[in-house]
Amino acid sequence: MCMLLHQALTLVRCNNLEVSRISSKDSPQMHVAILQSSGITLRKLNITAPGSSPNTDGIHIEQSQNVRVADSRIGTGDDCISVSSGSSFVAVDGIECGPGHGVSIGSLGKNGDTAAVEFVDVRNVRFTDSMNGARIKTWEGGQGYAKSISFTNIEFDNVDHPVLIDQFYRDRSVQVGVAISNVTYSNLRGTSSRATTVAFDCSGGGGCTDIHVNSMVITGPGGRRTVARCRNAQVAISGQVYPEIPCRS
Repeated sequence: MCMLLHQALTLVRCNNLEVSRISSKDSPQMHVAILQSSGITLRKLNITAPGSSPNTDGIHIEQSQNVRVADSRIGTGDDCISVSSGSSFVAVDGIECGPGHGVSIGSLGKNGDTAAVEFVDVRNVRFTDSMNGARIKTWEGGQGYAKSISFTNIEFDNVDHPVLIDQFYRDRSVQVGVAISNVTYSNLRGTSSRATTVAFDCSGGGGCTDIHVNSMVITGPGGRRTVARCRNAQVAISGQVYPEIPCRS
């Protein structure tokens, strides 16, 4: 069933469907929403909205499995792609993102909800002039998990927050949250508009475990020095990694 709501296109309970070669401009809210669906392929989409337009996610995936998004250009005022609870086996490949809030896992665990996201593979993505790049965001007090997530062959060009895990989406006083584990970052390169390019900001109630960073160099404008921030995260490092990540497993 395909529905037209505040989104430009909403796919609900669709199976084995491909959408390709369409454009969406200035949707009132999300451009494309995929809900309770399986076997969905989106390719060669062109999605645009002003960077100042709120809640205009490019592609939102929720409670869906076996979803592939490929070879598309997305620039919005919110997440270029968001993967929300109940989703698994999601592949994102060959995306240009910017402006926007990056490719985000979440947000997860709002109002104490139990979240479940796993087997998400993001690769060959270029972020340009975006607020975020590779982001995982969860609400404090949430339950459940986000695991088996990978970001591979990622480029950043003037991105505010290139690599971010944020388990305190609103309230930093709560130290229990969605468990994040088995996250891998491989071959990340580029520049940030800010000094802090990597932030693993995890809760004290379990934190982030089994985080792997393999080959990453992110500098500031003109090659300026950058730093990483890390708390309550177990991080394994391999290959050349800059900036240095202060917490290790």
